Amino acid sequence: MAKRVLMFFVAVVVLSGTILAQVDGYKSRLEKALWNLDNIDPDYISEQLTEAEILLDSDDWLDTQKGKAILENLEPLFVDTRIAETRCIWVDYVTFGNFFTRGDIARLLDQFADIGIHILFPEVYAYGTTIYPSEVAKIQDQYLYLWEDGDILEVFIEEAHSRGMEVHPLVRVFSSGYKTPGYLINQHPEWLEVTRDGTRGTSNSWFISPVIPEFRRFLEAVMTELVTNYDIDGLHLDYIRYEEGDFGYSSHSRDLYKKLFFRDPIEFVLGSAEDEAYKDFRRAHVDAFVRWCYQNLKEIKPDLLISAAVGSPHSWGYKSLFQDWVFWSTNGYIDFVTPMQYRDTTPKLQTAIREDKSANTASVPLFSGLGLYLFINSATELESQIAEVQKQNLPGVALFSEANLSVYSYTRIKNGIFREKAVPVHRDPEYAIKVYIDDLCERILKNGRYLGLEEEVLQSYVEQIQESGGSVGVALGKYPRLEQSINTRLEYVKELHKYYKIDY
Repeated sequence: MAKRVLMFFVAVVVLSGTILAQVDGYKSRLEKALWNLDNIDPDYISEQLTEAEILLDSDDWLDTQKGKAILENLEPLFVDTRIAETRCIWVDYVTFGNFFTRGDIARLLDQFADIGIHILFPEVYAYGTTIYPSEVAKIQDQYLYLWEDGDILEVFIEEAHSRGMEVHPLVRVFSSGYKTPGYLINQHPEWLEVTRDGTRGTSNSWFISPVIPEFRRFLEAVMTELVTNYDIDGLHLDYIRYEEGDFGYSSHSRDLYKKLFFRDPIEFVLGSAEDEAYKDFRRAHVDAFVRWCYQNLKEIKPDLLISAAVGSPHSWGYKSLFQDWVFWSTNGYIDFVTPMQYRDTTPKLQTAIREDKSANTASVPLFSGLGLYLFINSATELESQIAEVQKQNLPGVALFSEANLSVYSYTRIKNGIFREKAVPVHRDPEYAIKVYIDDLCERILKNGRYLGLEEEVLQSYVEQIQESGGSVGVALGKYPRLEQSINTRLEYVKELHKYYKIDY
């Protein structure tokens, strides 16, 4: 019995020591965060750590639990936030299917406002049908019979604008069904795109050939209607590509190619020069539609932003989807892209971002697309990936999609990496840069003073940054650790200048 008591006592001591060591760990993290110029409140955190240390040293079990709770609540506050960036989120048809009244939309957008969302991508057209009353396409039945408050898109736009959010309706361009043919395929089965053997192989997706003039005119009419009839801020092109795999051998595609080049592409040897030329033929039709959108829709509304969800990395999208967003950006057909960098780990995301940045020779703004469905049970991974996007100096992030945003993930980013509202960069990048620089200078003074650094040196850093507009880093001198942090953060300023073609 005595042995058991002794073992219990030893276990308690060890556990207590381990927990108290966590407090010391938080103190070290606080110092590191200050040197890194993180957005952090050292006074509040220090007070909380002192209180936690006292509680954890208590013999009372309830006190120790309170101490643990303090440490847990502090965790999100150690995640840095960025004051200037664009935050986007997709709102797909699954979410819209849960709206029955204006109040349903308002409650969701209130939640988005709390995490500082700037751009909404509502899925308004898919598979030949719309969520809004259209004179061009068929409205989905649920919005005829279940939605109660008029035009759902008009209501969505009104509620978004009242909260300072932009609405960029998402259009599924060439996709026309998943697992089953969509409405448009059922109406026009001859429009279906197929593989070399005339089938669809094992694919679950259904696409329509972009070479069909009637189909293109239909899409053009849908988009023109959207831009003309609704107070939208942008248009987001999704599935602006071919189906993955060896697709593009419908009779329409083959007949047009034979008419132009007197050869049937089905006869080409895979990998041959002729086969590569046929791939270019398919890319050209995707390119042409993006060009039409940019040139024609901006004539209706000049401040409209045209964007696209694109495959990542670019090399894969180019080869497998016949999608070339680098060509679009080089020729000025797109305002920004959201590479679908859906990766389940941060190292994989890091690789994808680097590949897309390397391909981005025209420096079109990249808003990294993150797949929320991968993090339903891992809010910390989502947070880590948003932090990686910031580390790589991309100007924005796009979350796919609201339907997969768990309560835990939402709470985590609300209290952590998105706890500060950010100034969007996509409309007024010069103002966003100014806000970012002012914030950086404030962090230098606040964090440096808490660390006990010389005021004169801190002021010299601020003066150098303000005089150069952030174009020149500070020289490494008395506080190289802090100076390195300053220069690292100024890299974002340089990237924003590059993305938005702003001269210093």
